[in-house]
Formats: sequence, structure tokens, C-alpha cells
Amino acid sequence: MNNVLSLQLARERAQQPRGGSNVHTFIPVGLSVNQRLLERLEAENAVLRGSVVELALQIQALRAT
Repeated sequence: MNNVLSLQLARERAQQPRGGSNVHTFIPVGLSVNQRLLERLEAENAVLRGSVVELALQIQALRAT
């Protein structure tokens, strides 16, 4: 049960932006190409982290049955 709670907490943390970065759907004027690329990669990384946590929860649920 502790593992499930830990994974659920990890899921919630994975959905929060890291390092205070705030990725917008628009590209502010004046950002370099590298900065826009970094923001896009950070957003994709957040989505992937959430997917990993979801998969870990599913695997754990399957093992429990």
C-alpha cells in the first residue's frame, strides 16, 4: 500500500512544472530558438514523467491481482 501512495504522490509531482518554469502555449517575442526549444522539451518531459508514473501504477495494480 505504501508503494501505491508513493507512486500517486510521484504522479502529482510529475504533473507540476519543475524549476518554476511556466511553459505557455504561445511563444513570447524575443525568446531565442534555443529557449523555445528548451521550453518545449520541458513540457514534453513533464508529460512523459506523468506517463511513467501511470504505467508504474498500472504494473503494480496488475501484480497485486
